[in-house]
Amino acid sequence: MRRKLTEQDIKNIKYQCRMGYILPFFFFTLGSIFITALVDFIVSFEREIEGSIHIYLTIGILFIISVLMNYLMNGKYKADLRNKEKILERKTIQKKLATEDVEAGSANVGPLPHNRSMNKFMRYDLIIDNTKYRIDKELFDKCSDGDDVFFHIAPKSKYRIKIDLK
Repeated sequence: MRRKLTEQDIKNIKYQCRMGYILPFFFFTLGSIFITALVDFIVSFEREIEGSIHIYLTIGILFIISVLMNYLMNGKYKADLRNKEKILERKTIQKKLATEDVEAGSANVGPLPHNRSMNKFMRYDLIIDNTKYRIDKELFDKCSDGDDVFFHIAPKSKYRIKIDLK
């Protein structure tokens, strides 16, 4: 069943695009700095070579690769945003799990005088089709084993936007 994307759904999908902007930007920036420094270093030893053409050509290639990276990383999300639709899939909860977990790297280890234990938190999961899905406490409290839930999925990227109780 298809529905329109809500404002919150659009915000979640746009949030998924952030790495598709950050990685190409840093690739282009660091690559440009590295190539400019490398060509400048080479040209300083060999005066007869004109280095600026090589710099412009290489920076142009880096820019094209960065744009391609952005398209490959965000293309499906952008298509979902243009579509403004989502798919609702109905699934049945097999089991609910509430486990105590710890934050990685939250304790001091070693000879420090004030060693402290790891920070603990409750993790809430649903097992659906033999797969664990992490959820928040509100949804965990509302549902029970055997209930039906709806997965809100973006059609092109297959990104799971949220899980709702029927």
